[in-house]
Amino acid sequence: MKVNVFSLSIPFITNPPSDWIDQWAVQLYVKVEDGEFGWGETLVAGSGIIGAYSSVISELIKPFLEENEINSPYELENLLEKIMFSAGNCGVVTGAISSVEMALWGLKSRRMKVPLAELFGGKSKSVVKVYGSFPRFSKIEDVIKAVEISKEKGFDFIKLHQSPSTILETVKKIREKYKELKIAIDLNSPFDLNKAKDFSEKISKYEIEWIEEPLWPPNDYSSLEKLTKVSPVPIAAGENEYTVYGFKKLLESGISYLQPDIAKIGGVSKFLKILELASSYNVKVAPHDRPDRSPVSLIYVLNLALAREMEIVEYPIADFPEDLFSVPVFKNGYVKPPENVEINEEALVKYPYINKIRILHFSDLEDKLIKHD
Repeated sequence: MKVNVFSLSIPFITNPPSDWIDQWAVQLYVKVEDGEFGWGETLVAGSGIIGAYSSVISELIKPFLEENEINSPYELENLLEKIMFSAGNCGVVTGAISSVEMALWGLKSRRMKVPLAELFGGKSKSVVKVYGSFPRFSKIEDVIKAVEISKEKGFDFIKLHQSPSTILETVKKIREKYKELKIAIDLNSPFDLNKAKDFSEKISKYEIEWIEEPLWPPNDYSSLEKLTKVSPVPIAAGENEYTVYGFKKLLESGISYLQPDIAKIGGVSKFLKILELASSYNVKVAPHDRPDRSPVSLIYVLNLALAREMEIVEYPIADFPEDLFSVPVFKNGYVKPPENVEINEEALVKYPYINKIRILHFSDLEDKLIKHD
């Protein structure tokens, strides 16, 4: 089996331009070939460490696949977690596994000549409900303009990533113009328990769909449980969870929405396990997918959503570069995905990886770190 790794910088271009136009321009793709081929994606959680992810693939996973016959993606994910468990099965390790495991599903789909959704249980619907995931904007008027454009495109549900210092005023301004628009908020873990309680009380009057990761650290399950018991707004979490055990602890905390990220946790096989787990707790799944103009992992999630029960799927407000991808078809808040991932490999040379430090000023970091341009 042949394994190729592609480090890329594909810009995420919104109108108006966001604060994260450069920070999100980091992608790591894997192509596996064995008669047929498949593509997968790893979500790189920091541009400065893309080499950590790619070296796990190049130095361990690639030679492992070349020397061993693997019968299924399930087998690969399980074996690699056991092989690398002492390195910590989260973050870089499971992220590196994700792209290769995904690509094996893509390969399997082509070998069997069936759509991805058929491998995941068969279509139960023809389209998937999505929401528009905003990057961060420096000005509230830019957020309002982005809302106007997103509504014109057909979004009736958006998620904001504004800083804790501006989010209340931003939501107030949106609500003054758009009474019916559904709004979720991703806080990226800024608060202790008391501040999170206070924020949930203040924001509740604006009829918010959910507050995402309000607590630092995000895996403080005890504080999360205390918050879910008193918050007037539903709580969502999961984009920074990696193990089945960790997802179980999140579900036990009383959250309303579980948000696994297929490009971080180990791929499709782990994602399927988490869907079953969430179902057993009767908790809705609204998967995380970083909206960085990269539809590779998103196409796997959308095909899973065609076959399995999910509440809604995160989706970018920027357009995908159509010279590079066969892209999903979006209409009025719903998406019909391609049956498999198609990439124009010749066009990848137009997006070479640009090596420099990129730090997302998430959460409450805007006044604490130097901004790198």
